[in-house]
Amino acid sequence: MKYLLTESKSRVDFIAYAPMHKFTGWATETLSGSMDIDLDNLNLADIQAVVKTAFFDTGDDSKNKAMVDYFSLDKHPDASFNMTECKELSKVKDNIYQLTILGILEFSGIRRQLPITCTLNRAEGHIQLDLQFKWSFKAYGLKPPTLLFLKVRDIVDIKAHLEFTAEGA
Repeated sequence: MKYLLTESKSRVDFIAYAPMHKFTGWATETLSGSMDIDLDNLNLADIQAVVKTAFFDTGDDSKNKAMVDYFSLDKHPDASFNMTECKELSKVKDNIYQLTILGILEFSGIRRQLPITCTLNRAEGHIQLDLQFKWSFKAYGLKPPTLLFLKVRDIVDIKAHLEFTAEGA
């Protein structure tokens, strides 16, 4: 069954760490995507998600500008994830499933494959997908930036709550 991402109920958050400080940000607008899944037969055919990078927000205009400048987000208006393989889809309990997928994350014009573990909750007419993963500057060939005189650590924590509604619902 095909499901479409529900922008108004979906959110992506990120946290970058520096000594004695953390930089938080989020995206709650311009999220789009789809999922093709048959939970009765435990078959996940596809997941895709896209967000417009112009809508990444830290709550601070100077940090937003630094992020846009550092990652050249004006030249790379989208960040996307496209599943390449479903490694695991198993039922944990009623309407709760565990997924491990591989996919290509494209960010700042750079594409890298990464594994993502997700929890899926099925409800009437929609699916909630919760995931967390670590993103590395070095894996993308980038040096961690310095923001406000603080050197950002290599690893950024990313988590997302994505809600999908059955197509045609």
